[in-house]
Amino acid sequence: MIKVNRYEIFLDFSFQTGDYKGYEKIEMESDEETVVLDAVGLKILKVKVNEKEIKFSQDESKVNVKSGSFSGILEVEFEGKVAERKLVGIYKASYKDGYVISTQFEATHARDFIPCFDHPAMKAKFKLIVRVDKGLKVISNMPVVREKEENGKLVYEFDETPRMSTYLLYLGIGNFEEIKDEGKIPTIIVATIPGKVQKGRFSMQISRNSIEFYGKYFEIPYQLPKVHLIAIPEFAYGAMENWGAITFRETALLADDSSSVYQKFRVAEVVAHELAHQWFGNLVTLKWWDDLWLNESFATFMSHKAISQLFPSWNFWGYFVLNQTSKALEKDSVSTTHPIEAHVKDPNEVEQMFDDISYGKGASILRMIEAYVGEENFRRGVVNYLKKFSYSNAQGSDLWNSISEVYGSNISPIMADWITKPGYPMVRVSVSGNRVNLEQERFSVLGNVENLTYKIPLTMEVNGKIVTHLLDKERETITFEEDIKSFKANVNRTGFYRVLYNSYLVFNAKLSELDKWGIINDYWAFLLAGKIDFKEYERIISKFFNDKDFLPVNELSNELFTLYAINPDKYQGISKEFHRIQLKNWRNSKDELGRLTYSNILYRLAAMDDEFSLGLSEMFRFYDSLDSDTRQGVAVAYAITYEEDAIDELLERYRKESFDEEKLRYLTSMLFFRKPYLVGNTLSLILSGEIKKQDIPYTLSVVSYNPYAKSAVLSWIKMHVNFMREAYKGTGILGRRLAEVIPLIGIGAEKETEQFFSNLKMPEGERGIRTGLKLLKAYSRLK
Repeated sequence: MIKVNRYEIFLDFSFQTGDYKGYEKIEMESDEETVVLDAVGLKILKVKVNEKEIKFSQDESKVNVKSGSFSGILEVEFEGKVAERKLVGIYKASYKDGYVISTQFEATHARDFIPCFDHPAMKAKFKLIVRVDKGLKVISNMPVVREKEENGKLVYEFDETPRMSTYLLYLGIGNFEEIKDEGKIPTIIVATIPGKVQKGRFSMQISRNSIEFYGKYFEIPYQLPKVHLIAIPEFAYGAMENWGAITFRETALLADDSSSVYQKFRVAEVVAHELAHQWFGNLVTLKWWDDLWLNESFATFMSHKAISQLFPSWNFWGYFVLNQTSKALEKDSVSTTHPIEAHVKDPNEVEQMFDDISYGKGASILRMIEAYVGEENFRRGVVNYLKKFSYSNAQGSDLWNSISEVYGSNISPIMADWITKPGYPMVRVSVSGNRVNLEQERFSVLGNVENLTYKIPLTMEVNGKIVTHLLDKERETITFEEDIKSFKANVNRTGFYRVLYNSYLVFNAKLSELDKWGIINDYWAFLLAGKIDFKEYERIISKFFNDKDFLPVNELSNELFTLYAINPDKYQGISKEFHRIQLKNWRNSKDELGRLTYSNILYRLAAMDDEFSLGLSEMFRFYDSLDSDTRQGVAVAYAITYEEDAIDELLERYRKESFDEEKLRYLTSMLFFRKPYLVGNTLSLILSGEIKKQDIPYTLSVVSYNPYAKSAVLSWIKMHVNFMREAYKGTGILGRRLAEVIPLIGIGAEKETEQFFSNLKMPEGERGIRTGLKLLKAYSRLK
């Protein structure tokens, strides 16, 4: 057994070449004959145990030290190199006028930086000392305690961290600009590359408010003296919760009054998500990556809870089901899904776990359990859990036990059911007189999955009264005292299941905005699965065509825009009709949800409707004075209307723009050209490096909705997939994005798509590709 207490790490960097020399002391105890350190891409020069030089051997991923059992100091001298092309470990993040050096260690990439015991349960304290060229700023988890000149360079010494896992260590070096809020503890600092820091004030305020909210909710104050929010110009993930030094891509951190509503929502949600991790993940850490979902789903759940409190008018629980629950339900409806709690062994498996199941489904299950046990019981259970396991490691069962103790009844069997079984149920409901017949089966869009029975915390509203029931059998009948005139199930969509009704009694019930969203989303899934035909789907959605609520309107827009992408000849008419009706409903909206909806409707109508685009494109002359919620629609209309005559101006604007929020608008518009070769030219900006590596997944997602370029996009991906893989080496990000892209670009070329992706050797994206191919079969039914 090995116990690690402390790392003291000295690093000497050459910023110009990216080389660094390292020397570390690891204070530890071992009763093993050989100590095995994780180390990838590092050159080990010398190893000592308690000041005595020891023989060692090194392979591609390990350093084996024949030390015998000892208690004391393991010293390692080594050399490393900053990566140029990948976005994990320690890497160079470039921007127009330079670069910064930054790190990204989750899940297993601290070993690319230093020799270490790279396991979440092997927590230790870290003391970091870094020598760099003059004029550079260094950021790490803790504040700088000493700064001095040495050999013509600057040495930064950082305070020692609390006990934490290796994946939470952070180092950033570069020409950072900063703004600070030192009014309260902790100090909040936003750091960006030059010229961008003023757009960090919004996220700084979100941070202050979120930290105060979490401190009260968890009854534990934030544990470090400062929190850095660092915008990294090239960043594979949305953000990373390094303790006290959180990294973000620019579009997840920077927003101001000129930003779109969508941008503000995104920044608020991501900042609140990463701050929730400072408790749930950093203070209490998973024992092993099997419980990754517990970290990510809880941060997802808590971020929406926090923003709902901070901005009640934003309807953030509605935003949650629209973006998190919806995606999770789709990915969980094919045979390639996995249980929330999945057993993982190698790094490729771990990386593929950062998906809609670990985030969206896990968070949706937490929302369901909170509704089942009550908000205060749930909160008290979480508080007890965090206090018991602070600075230590825990697993899912520890949390359920803690909530069960407060609730007074054991919820573990229910939780075990939902986290260890793949998929989710569909409940068939038939009402006859005063009886409700319930029948559950596992829902699948293709029907080729093992049928399972789940313990469903069922909520129903019968003749206006709420009824709860634990449905744990395949079939059950509930009898009521009077005949049923109105009935709905899964009230406010707190449950992770679908409901198929045998009658329209649901429309006699008073439907909340969440109820309406649930019906529309369920019947879209039933259409995909072939459980209803298009006429039945159309009959259901027609009831919501003129709806004026945010959730049903945006859900229907998503579905009809997807149908347009599948086959514009068949579905353009119904999709245009809906978007034209809704454009009138939202045109004069002043509140955030209204402006967000208007922006979505405008952009999608521009993409689908040539006549509409022709008129809208004239507004491009005034583009710079347009509000940010209108710009995307106008840019798309301009691209579609003028094609070759538009590309030069759009490309010039894209190249000149320094803020990513605006750059992505120009990029999006160029991905909707009708002429396939223009789309191909736009995609080739990936190869030249003009599209950032971090934006490759976004680019693929957007272009997959252009039905006129499917064949060109598929050909381009086939030709250049290995180039894109190189940028995302060591992550599962590209595979996850292909799960969403394949079902759209493969339509009409199903055999070619299946053949190529089935034969593609891509272990880090295997699950995503298989999911995409399954969903392609479902989508193809609708073409």
